[in-house]
Amino acid sequence: MSTLFEYRKLANGLGIADEELGELEACVRAQYGPDEMMVELRMLRTLQAIDEGALTLADTVAEFRGDPAQATRTGT
Repeated sequence: MSTLFEYRKLANGLGIADEELGELEACVRAQYGPDEMMVELRMLRTLQAIDEGALTLADTVAEFRGDPAQATRTGT
């Protein structure tokens, strides 16, 4: 699949497992629907924030799912 933004390379470099990346992608796709460019851009920007330490993957997925307190409860 051709992509506009190379977010998968970044995810791979961050050591994010395919299953975790798929979970994040599903959350993003639920928010942006069929707009592939917005999905890819959001994925790239989210992964960049994770790389910079501004977010964690667990916090991000929990927030997309509507449970921002999840990460706090799990201690991650």
